[in-house]
Amino acid sequence: MSTTQTANKTLEATLAPPTRCKEQRLQQTLSEYRDALEDAFEQNCTTMSATNDVVTPYNLPYQAKDALKSYVPKLHNTYNANELDDEHPLRFVNRAGKFDRDSSREYEICWNVPQPGRGTNFWIPLRLNPEQEELWDELLDGESSTKVGELRLQKHRTTWT
Repeated sequence: MSTTQTANKTLEATLAPPTRCKEQRLQQTLSEYRDALEDAFEQNCTTMSATNDVVTPYNLPYQAKDALKSYVPKLHNTYNANELDDEHPLRFVNRAGKFDRDSSREYEICWNVPQPGRGTNFWIPLRLNPEQEELWDELLDGESSTKVGELRLQKHRTTWT
């Protein structure tokens, strides 16, 4: 009997400095996500359905709500978490992994940042980790069996990763 192991690869990129408007939208989405996370956690949501009931009213893109529906029950059921860290990243399910590539741009790859509502998403350029350019190429060119998993967006002082 043979087994196949798959290595998880975490690709990392930093967002190019966003405009003031995009910065505000990123910050607002992160804040709303953390509020929804805290609310669902505090209400001891141990199922996806219970989490859905709590996070549905929040002004978040569906990709973030779906990530919460999976994540919050894991915090309780798998990790037995008693409290939340203040710096949780904004999580999106893999359907948020929409990228555009154009070699004529200063930043070749852009990410379509999910936002709540229809037609509200925006594109933002990515600054890739130079050591991971080959992995990004494989992912975006479809040359790899690698698929986009969960996306995480985190604010670090003045940058977003």
